[in-house]
Amino acid sequence: MSDRFAVAGDRVPVPAQAPQAAPGRVRPWKVFRKAGGTGSGRAPRIAVLDGLRLLAALAVVLFHYLAGYGTIPWQRTAGELFPALHRIAQFGWLGVAFFFMISGFVICMSGWGKSLQHFWQGRILRLFPLYWAAVVLSSAAARLGPHVPGEPRVTIGQMLTNLTMLNEPLGVHHVDNVYWTLWVELRFYLLFSLVVLLGSSYRRVATFCWIWALGSVMAPASGIPLLDQLLMPRWAPFFIAGIAFYLVRRSGRLEGETVGILALSWLLMQHRLPEIMAGEGHGIDWKVCLTAITVMYAVMGLIALGKLDWIQWRWLPVAGVISYPLYLVHQSLGVRVIWRWNEQWGAWPTLLGVIAGMVVIAWLMHRLVERPLTPLLRRAMAPRAERSQKLAA
Repeated sequence: MSDRFAVAGDRVPVPAQAPQAAPGRVRPWKVFRKAGGTGSGRAPRIAVLDGLRLLAALAVVLFHYLAGYGTIPWQRTAGELFPALHRIAQFGWLGVAFFFMISGFVICMSGWGKSLQHFWQGRILRLFPLYWAAVVLSSAAARLGPHVPGEPRVTIGQMLTNLTMLNEPLGVHHVDNVYWTLWVELRFYLLFSLVVLLGSSYRRVATFCWIWALGSVMAPASGIPLLDQLLMPRWAPFFIAGIAFYLVRRSGRLEGETVGILALSWLLMQHRLPEIMAGEGHGIDWKVCLTAITVMYAVMGLIALGKLDWIQWRWLPVAGVISYPLYLVHQSLGVRVIWRWNEQWGAWPTLLGVIAGMVVIAWLMHRLVERPLTPLLRRAMAPRAERSQKLAA
């Protein structure tokens, strides 16, 4: 996808308090926290989502390394060096769609029952510490590292504006093109803030999905660019599907209305899919892409119904924490290494070594940036009353 991708990763706890189940229909996986409740202890994770995020991130890594168009980071074409893997990697951009769907699920879950202030605090704490570090690293790599042909020079002003994550509406190029979907994510958070402000409930969230879906249909014909920017017709179906799947998760079953929302999102998605593919220049088959995304819907449906909760492999939490920083740095750093050293190292050692190196860097960013910086920012952002209570305690 035109050197584009974003992962707005999140912790994915399952809310923790179980409602009364109907006799004879007890579902041990159906556990939820009451709106606004605190619960006790740390809620268990939907571990499979962590693994799926990493899988989607790796798919996009392969796309950028092996199938991206424009400047290919190999002295010879990736199709010559990796003929079979190159054909598979052409579909890696579909990880974008999967991440947006997962984001709809997770943001609805994490925002349920929270105040608007706490909702945005959580979003800022999750996105910005790693993003700031990545912008600095990417800018340093662009200015000091190997130069890839056709790549524009990064200026100090460009880097500083990128730190806001608002550089796209300000008309400033991304330090790394993969950051474009962070602006998409921010617009989604802005829209979902309406639900958080009014208070989360099944009816409000479902109504939000219907209105957003219909608004995304009308926005392009309105002639109002702001509506098109806000309602994001291309990507709205994926977020809406993720939100609907979380409604299924909360109720424990497929309701008629959620089936309708999912069906509408799928129909809108298939309508927008050729536009997405044409806009990004892919010559791959529409039917294959539609089938792949339909499989994503099916997988999210299994997660929503709790059918994959048995997957609790110990490495999955690690996968969850490295997926976001891996996305943030894999292109700006990895492409330069491939371009500079692939002829000396050989094709396969370069590919495997760079991917392993990016995973290690992602882990180090989590350990050295996210873990120490997030608590400091959380304390700084806490309301004065909360800080006073903690100091008194």
